Amino acid sequence: MRIGYHGFLVLTVVLGGFAGLGWIGYQALQKPEFHLPPPGPGDGARAQRKIYALASRESGHGTATAPIVLTQGELNEFLARHLGEASAIPFTDIGLRLAGDGTVDGRGRLPLAHLVTEPPLSGLAGLLPPAWLERLVWLRIRARIHLEPATIPPERRYLRLDVREFAVGRQRLPASLLRFLLDPRRLRVLRWPVPGSIEAITIEADQVVIRFAS
Repeated sequence: MRIGYHGFLVLTVVLGGFAGLGWIGYQALQKPEFHLPPPGPGDGARAQRKIYALASRESGHGTATAPIVLTQGELNEFLARHLGEASAIPFTDIGLRLAGDGTVDGRGRLPLAHLVTEPPLSGLAGLLPPAWLERLVWLRIRARIHLEPATIPPERRYLRLDVREFAVGRQRLPASLLRFLLDPRRLRVLRWPVPGSIEAITIEADQVVIRFAS
């Protein structure tokens, strides 16, 4: 009777563990609650002009020092077209919400195979069916924007995203786990070089303000 009781207890724990993993897996495949207004007419074209103006100042062809302001819609149109190419990550359905006070919320989808490339999760790649690895999953982050100072001018400066919250689908995970899910090459999406002429980048509600040195 005693053996039967302990056997039942072990079975309950094991089944509970499988149920917990199943729930986590189900949550990870769900679309996150992330409300983002659709882009406005002309957002893409305006973003291109502003990015071109930014590049012109860096190359020395532009001399004006007035700030460049990118709205949330303009920034999202630009990222949707260029982020996947620049970061070498096949992101789709990219969205960025500018919450203000230096904080951004971001979401996007990518194949599950890109989340199981690093140990200890890399062993899963050989166990999962190929169709599962091709399945698109949602990533969501909440991060603070920080412009790193150049330690030895004119050393290149970087815009860094310090991740504070992280989720796969609707399953929230420790922010530190993101570095174990993405390989180091793809983590470059969290750190971007910025032109030396930029003095400050400010995240305000629904817009980002780029200021230049005098």
